[in-house]
Amino acid sequence: MKQNRREILRTAAMATIASSALSSVAKSQSAEKFDSIPRVKLTSLPTSLNKMANLTTLMGGPDIYIKRDDVMELAHGGNKTRKLEFALAEALMSGAKAVVTQGGLQSNHVRQTVSGAAKVGLEVHVILSNPVPEMEAELKGSGNYLMDQIMGAHIHLAGAEGRGPVVEKVLADLTAAGKKPYNIPAGASNAIGSMGYVNAGRELIEQWKEQGISPSHIFTATGSCGTAAGLLMGLRYFGNKTTKVVAMSVSASADRLKPRIRQILNEASDMLGVSHDFVKDDDIHVEDGYYGKAYGYPTDAGIAALRMVGEAEGILLDPVYTSKGMSGVIDMLRKDKLVNPRDLVFLHTGGAPAIHPYANYFKA
Repeated sequence: MKQNRREILRTAAMATIASSALSSVAKSQSAEKFDSIPRVKLTSLPTSLNKMANLTTLMGGPDIYIKRDDVMELAHGGNKTRKLEFALAEALMSGAKAVVTQGGLQSNHVRQTVSGAAKVGLEVHVILSNPVPEMEAELKGSGNYLMDQIMGAHIHLAGAEGRGPVVEKVLADLTAAGKKPYNIPAGASNAIGSMGYVNAGRELIEQWKEQGISPSHIFTATGSCGTAAGLLMGLRYFGNKTTKVVAMSVSASADRLKPRIRQILNEASDMLGVSHDFVKDDDIHVEDGYYGKAYGYPTDAGIAALRMVGEAEGILLDPVYTSKGMSGVIDMLRKDKLVNPRDLVFLHTGGAPAIHPYANYFKA
């Protein structure tokens, strides 16, 4: 029964890809090139863009807006949903019957991949590692890990050897079983995944036009770099040449992240048919002063920012990504580090389910 259900869902998803590929009419050459890339619909777009009036008042200006990519239809939403519209379409086009991906025990990307794979009828295998060894019981007890189990993921835990060898073994086993596995990297942060945020760049340009704003900066929490790279490419590709995309690192130094963003930009350039210098190196901005000890470890400033946004706006950030990013935005505004800031936009990439295993950070 489960196999028949998966086949029905795969067939329906393929039909969606076919119909969307034929829908570009009277568009610019750039838009037609982009819209020819296969995509399967996983959520309703655009997501909302709202002014955070209370936070703006607390900070004394400038106006601060929030792009709500945490509100989507794959198991509590998040930025990976946009990426998976393209990655899972490619998986289906390749004839895959299973997808494989990886991340930490509380990976938001993994949770959305499990949800998306279920939606389109693909078996899903996830390889998980523990970034915070002293919190193993908490990280396995609730949040994203629990959701992965509920949605039927085949979970493979990596030990001291790291995730790489486990990924290779799972791919080999699935290949031997005739399931033609499709491998999605951590965060879906590669060229095809970045197309989700190329599309978001186009979406934002239209929303800014409709709302009559001209943002000087847009901020996004960054780990595997695909969202930052795709967003930067999307804004420039669809005509915005001025808004700075600021990648707020949650895990590593700028020296490590900038080359990764450059790599994804180059791969995206190849997909879109533009030169590798279409987006200049000087356009890559990474802020690495707010990630704390390491990936997976909250910071005091991040927890304070999470509380501040929750109390002021009724919006929940997460303890690992967006809280660190928001703490940086708040600090840079307080210390007047931004040049001519106006209509600032914060991209909410999701992750609130991870609040639960980190509950002790919020207890008085």
